[in-house]
Amino acid sequence: MGGRGYEYHFVATPGDWLMCNICHYPSRDPYLSGCCGHTFCKSCLDGAKKATTISDACPICRNEEFATMPNKQADRTVRSLHVFCTNKEKGCDWQGEVNNIVSHVTKSDGCQFEEVICTNGCGMCVQRQYLSSHVEDECVCCMVDCQYCHITGEHQFIEGEHKDQCPKFPIACPNKCEIDNIPREDIDEHRKMCPLEEVTCPNDCETTLQRQYIHTHIKMECPRLKVECQHCHITGEQQFIEGEHKEQCPKFPIACPNKCEVGSVPRDDVEEHKKMCPLELIQCEYHVVGCEERMARKDKKKHNKEKMEEHLSFAIHQLTKAQHNLASSQVEAVNSREELTAKTTQIGKDLSTTKQQLISTQIDTVKTIDRLIQRLQQTGRDLATKQELTTRQLEKYKDDLTVKVEQRMI
Repeated sequence: MGGRGYEYHFVATPGDWLMCNICHYPSRDPYLSGCCGHTFCKSCLDGAKKATTISDACPICRNEEFATMPNKQADRTVRSLHVFCTNKEKGCDWQGEVNNIVSHVTKSDGCQFEEVICTNGCGMCVQRQYLSSHVEDECVCCMVDCQYCHITGEHQFIEGEHKDQCPKFPIACPNKCEIDNIPREDIDEHRKMCPLEEVTCPNDCETTLQRQYIHTHIKMECPRLKVECQHCHITGEQQFIEGEHKEQCPKFPIACPNKCEVGSVPRDDVEEHKKMCPLELIQCEYHVVGCEERMARKDKKKHNKEKMEEHLSFAIHQLTKAQHNLASSQVEAVNSREELTAKTTQIGKDLSTTKQQLISTQIDTVKTIDRLIQRLQQTGRDLATKQELTTRQLEKYKDDLTVKVEQRMI
């Protein structure tokens, strides 16, 4: 048997004498038993009578002489009890008598938390406080205007099919740029200016990139762009300037072949740089006297210091060799002079004989012979002078070389 009493949340606990002894709720239309004095709801009492074979017996004490009468005092008391709204858990804080709760829940200006059926007939239940907004804005059966293009139609259509086609409906840029809320019908125009739209280079280089970068590409990166070499200032397509020309440009800065601290130098200045580069390999300055070692230019002084004795040895060897050659030259010069003297004497004898033979007829020839003799004598004197000069030059070269070696040792 189901309870039929007032199943409300009472502000204060009702007295036991008000409770139905069948459903155990405060009695609705209460009746008082004459046999045992218990109180029953009218509906609970009727149900109890139908559920037992002894329909006239008391459902509590089973007295067959069961009689009841309306309990008007209990009814008035129960109806005046204070209860909470049935929507208390939803947020309603109303309190009032049992007599007033039905009107509070059912009246249009009553409980705003009561769920009511949409008056448009969509079948949806919403709280009374939201009914107006639901009917006007959300109900699938209500007629509404599209807030963008202002056509009128059922809410379900406007918020569904139409929303996906409305030409004025704001949508985001397909390229996800910073501009949003663009009317659908203006998307194509927007894309003609959108900085993130993919476009092709107008120079026909077949490059595709975002519009925001196309200007930079055209001015600085496009391989078909006419640019000037920043080093030698010739003009050509960027592809050529940055490729083939870059490998040949005489002014293009390249690293020193010796990787010195200078870093980079123009390509056509590399040879000049190598003449001063501290890391360039050079011959020892004493290679003329026999040192065959090579070293970095910066190590020249260190090499000379470390190889000083060896250089001196080379120099002495060369000096000795020069002295020997000088002595040989002197001997050859003496021999040549003796041979010349012998030849001169012989010529003199021959001339004298010839003179004696031709004296009568060749006076002029005699004079010529005399002059020849004088010239030969002068040649001898010149040869002696030259020999003396050569000897002095060799002595000076020896002295200078000795001084230079001593200076290097210091």
